Amino acid sequence: MLKAEERNIDCVESGEGPAVLFLPGSYSTTAAWRQVQRHLSPGYRLVTSSLSGYGGTIDTRTRQDFDIAHEVQVVQALARHIGQPVHLVGHSFGGTVALAAALSRSVDVASLSLFEANPLPLIRELDGGKLHDDALQMSQAFEAAVNSGEPDAPARVIDFWGGPGVFAAMPEAVKTYCRETAAVNVLDWRTDFAFEVNAQDCAALAMPVLLVRGGEANPAMVAITDTLQGSLPNARHFAVDGAGHFLITSHAARCAELLSAFLAEVI
Repeated sequence: MLKAEERNIDCVESGEGPAVLFLPGSYSTTAAWRQVQRHLSPGYRLVTSSLSGYGGTIDTRTRQDFDIAHEVQVVQALARHIGQPVHLVGHSFGGTVALAAALSRSVDVASLSLFEANPLPLIRELDGGKLHDDALQMSQAFEAAVNSGEPDAPARVIDFWGGPGVFAAMPEAVKTYCRETAAVNVLDWRTDFAFEVNAQDCAALAMPVLLVRGGEANPAMVAITDTLQGSLPNARHFAVDGAGHFLITSHAARCAELLSAFLAEVI
């Protein structure tokens, strides 16, 4: 656990070498990356955290103040603790936070690896905004469901990204954690949609970038990844066959293979 700026931040470390900082997505803790890390090539200092409101990381956001700067501050604190340039890896909303940290220029990011990152504002103007608006309407319905006490409100989000029935098939302990942190996920959606990012911003990032999505990704995710691929000047893109949004657990070995090859190339 890292203590920074009067807040606790999850910080799990192992190994020695160039620093690789892992950010999980919504409803996730440091455990989300464990399987990928087990398959990863050795020789790295692996640092894993949780985003605001998950695991032991204190949430400083409110429904009145949900700027992504709160999440970037988590990455900044971890980078100061690490004390060297970081190879930043994020999944889902963690990928969005990783992108925001790189764009902030306040973290020394040596490379960026984004697994199903979801910065939804990138597709606001795409195809008349339909994919963006569909996601926004779903998030608003989800927030209303959380506010009304709907027990399985998280299924709306999990199944949106992962496909019908994904939430129902999750282990009961995972479903319970999703229910317990549903109000945090409401803030995640607000934070994501309020993130001021566009393709021109991404075009200014010169560091090497790895983009990975599931081969069976949600159409919004396909559009986001394609937009990132077309905007980032030093990006390589892969789709993992047979995988959906939760590829870092369902296809951990393949994700680790892609990440290992990328890190070997850029370090």
